[in-house]
Amino acid sequence: MLLLFMIVLTVSAQNGTRAKDSYRESYDAFVLRAHKEYYEFRKKSIAEYTAFVRQAWTKMGVEVCEEIPKEEKVVPIVLPDAEEETDSWFSDLVSKVFKKRHYKKKEGKKSIQLPQNKVVDLPPMVKQPEPDKEVKSLPLKAHSYKSFDIFGTKCRVRIGDQCVFKLPSASEQDVADAIDKVFADPYFDNLLYDCLQERKKHNFSDWAYYQMLMKLTDTFYGPKSNEATIVLAFLYSQSGYLMRLARDENGQLYMMIGSAYYMYGKSMISSDNMWFYLLDGRKCDGLIVCNKAKFRNESPMTLQISMTQHFDMNPTVERTIVSPQNSDFSFTIKSNKNYIDFYNTVPPGYINDDYMTKFAMYANTPLEEGLVEQLYPQMKPKLDSLSVVDAVQQLLWWVQGRVDVEMKNPNSNCFQYAYDDKVWGYDRAFFGEESFFYPYNDCEDRAILMSHLVRELLGLDVVLVFYPGHLAMAVNFPTEVDGDYYEYEGKKYVVCDPTIVPGPVGETMETMVGLPHTLIPLKRGPRWVQKTSPTEM
Repeated sequence: MLLLFMIVLTVSAQNGTRAKDSYRESYDAFVLRAHKEYYEFRKKSIAEYTAFVRQAWTKMGVEVCEEIPKEEKVVPIVLPDAEEETDSWFSDLVSKVFKKRHYKKKEGKKSIQLPQNKVVDLPPMVKQPEPDKEVKSLPLKAHSYKSFDIFGTKCRVRIGDQCVFKLPSASEQDVADAIDKVFADPYFDNLLYDCLQERKKHNFSDWAYYQMLMKLTDTFYGPKSNEATIVLAFLYSQSGYLMRLARDENGQLYMMIGSAYYMYGKSMISSDNMWFYLLDGRKCDGLIVCNKAKFRNESPMTLQISMTQHFDMNPTVERTIVSPQNSDFSFTIKSNKNYIDFYNTVPPGYINDDYMTKFAMYANTPLEEGLVEQLYPQMKPKLDSLSVVDAVQQLLWWVQGRVDVEMKNPNSNCFQYAYDDKVWGYDRAFFGEESFFYPYNDCEDRAILMSHLVRELLGLDVVLVFYPGHLAMAVNFPTEVDGDYYEYEGKKYVVCDPTIVPGPVGETMETMVGLPHTLIPLKRGPRWVQKTSPTEM
């Protein structure tokens, strides 16, 4: 009986092994078919592209976008009850310009509806480009991973000797041969796969991904070499983006990036109703452009940043920012220098031929998670004990800080107002995080930061209000609030101007009343909720 049982077990095991082997063989065959199908698709796509690359390229002139326009200086308001150190040297100018108007909010102040001139039509948030066909990691003898840094953040890709090549020249035929022979190699598909995985891992925006690819190719092929440029073009285009190859009279290759955004100060050409930009810092007067070669489903670069990107932490020294009107409204944070370095590279620009979309782009960019998780848990308890109007007022006073247009006190423990042309030499708007890092900010920076705090901590709708040379904001309160207001889509938005020091909710700068203005509605986004730690669950 025992012998019979053992025989049955043995036969069952053999049958199980055969079934498992059969399943494995079927799976392996499926994988091979899938890889072969993908490889054939890639080979055909590249062959179609190279056929156009071999055709004569077109000589085109290069334009340079205008520099960032200088905006009219708007004198910040310093009220009679402002701190003496802020007001003492500035009072003469204030009294001349504003005739000593007293901006202290009066009891029973009437609500005044201000006229509406224009509302910005914001473009919808776009989905990040994807390859025409899903990129697969092919079963090749694995290269070891090599690492490189971008904005202090480590990335790694498989790149080795099989990815090394030499481009004889930048002629149509040599470029086409390189694309046809070199990039048909599946090792480059694994490199592309790794790049896309890094984009996903770090939530890189279009601009950050482009910077990552440029750092990768410059590191492994030589800065701005023709080999680096053609690999950059391969990786960028095969990730789903719109680009055109070009060369100058000296045989230097360039990659021109397609975008619907107008980017200040950048060299560009116009082709197929699209701007193509040279964004790697080089300058040239004319280019010979490969404008006939196109990949399917190319998508232009957007300057929108729709998700919080994940840069490694590089903490700055602590900074404590105190409200001059309420010493208890004081918060200590560290910035992440890697984010600051990234924002320094983002070109200012706008879309839909509407300059106002620039401010919406900055204000709709999510704040970095590390900063939020430091600041908001400190702020939220102090706001929760207040009425919604008083909460907005405390935030407004905190952001208003002081005025230091002569830049005498860069180490102050509060936000300080100074003109961009003195600080930077040109007009520059800040992303929200930048106001915490730099010692000075101005009206647009304050309005952008304030819009984040009100939307995310209090869950209220906000519009930015642009006047000639000045940016303020207005808030839709859930209850009736006295003060100057605009009406938008049937809702009342009460003015909250972070440049009146210290200004009350509902007060408009006297010099702005009656001027042409534009309302810029912002996305509300999710209201911030503190994360629950495992010990609290």
